Amino acid sequence: MRLRVPFFFFSAFLMTALLGWGHFNWLLRTHYSASGDTAYLEIGHGHGFPSSEEAASLTNLKAFVVGANGSRQPVKITAGAKSLRLEVKLPSKELARVYYVRDRGVRSQTANGWKEGGRDKFSDAKAVRKSSDYGISWVGFNGTTYNAKPLGLGLELNYESGMRGRLVRVWRNGKPAKDAEVLAVLGEHREIKLGKTDRDGYVKVAETVPEHVPVLFSVAVTEQAPRGANYDQESLSCTLALPAE
Repeated sequence: MRLRVPFFFFSAFLMTALLGWGHFNWLLRTHYSASGDTAYLEIGHGHGFPSSEEAASLTNLKAFVVGANGSRQPVKITAGAKSLRLEVKLPSKELARVYYVRDRGVRSQTANGWKEGGRDKFSDAKAVRKSSDYGISWVGFNGTTYNAKPLGLGLELNYESGMRGRLVRVWRNGKPAKDAEVLAVLGEHREIKLGKTDRDGYVKVAETVPEHVPVLFSVAVTEQAPRGANYDQESLSCTLALPAE
């Protein structure tokens, strides 16, 4: 399966992490409670990671926490002034992952703008896309992100640090994604292309990406729709945010 990086997304409806455009979405852990049993995170949007410029819409947005044992529980999202907020009760001290997904479904570019529905509804549409985006963050105190199992999302990222150095891994529907272009974002106008993933879904983190500072890893892909689908292409994006530690 070959994944292709899109040349553009239609910003009128797709709030995704775009390679090279400089505007991203992310899920970032901001702090823990004094007792250490609760993690606080924010969903941010903008071009100056980790500072969010505006709060995203809550429409079609869901969040979950996945424990070390694989248990999955929904997480409430609340609106803030410039970001969306999540309060997560840690299932244990072991590392867990929190993620959000925004499934935008199928939309068509018609003469009257973007409309919900596919080519079966708008046969003369200029373009028809199915799209979704994801954001991932690690929470907890014990364990390692090394060799983590995929969450099973449409597109996802993981960060690993070990004997092989610092690596980012990309999965597509739970399987390693080859030839996916990965970007490291260090802030406004500080974007470093890490290159394309190998057959196991890995790409090395460049030495120019410092440790112990906020880093956002981003990947976006576009694929042709399967035969018989009511859309032309499927676009997905995912970010993984690492706080300063």
